[in-house]
Amino acid sequence: MEIYLLRHGVAEDIGGKIRSDAARPLTEDGVGLMRDEAKGMKRLGLHFNVVLTSPLVRSKQTAEIVGDVLDCTNKIHNCAALAIPMSVADLMQSFKSFQNDYKVLLVGHQPDLGKLAGYFVGNSKLFLALKKGSLCKIDVERLTPTPRGNLKWYLTPRQLKIISQA
Repeated sequence: MEIYLLRHGVAEDIGGKIRSDAARPLTEDGVGLMRDEAKGMKRLGLHFNVVLTSPLVRSKQTAEIVGDVLDCTNKIHNCAALAIPMSVADLMQSFKSFQNDYKVLLVGHQPDLGKLAGYFVGNSKLFLALKKGSLCKIDVERLTPTPRGNLKWYLTPRQLKIISQA
């Protein structure tokens, strides 16, 4: 199984009309940058069988932008397990219906996604510092009884934007 971890794009701060962390939308620049990054994903030939997103606004917007560019909006599903704080046990329940050849995009938040990278490679001490809009790929050989996988690559927002313009 190929698992891709995508941290949401740049979001507004709490204040004014934005009263909670869950309601923080992407900034105007964040939307534009995420669109460029999604174009970079498209140039890389990425496609997904399923996209699971945190229900928080900024993650949902990030998933929708990627879905729009990669033509997979019908594959996006809210996943409460990816909210803050993340529940690995609940997330693994979501994986039960996935096939071994699936390509799964998870859209969420730090520090949980960084810890999740360690979980999927079978190293609880590994923490991947994902910048906003960063994407990594992990090839997972097995999910049970404990995950074992390999971190294949990590791309920053800038790298994805450069790829989109190549």
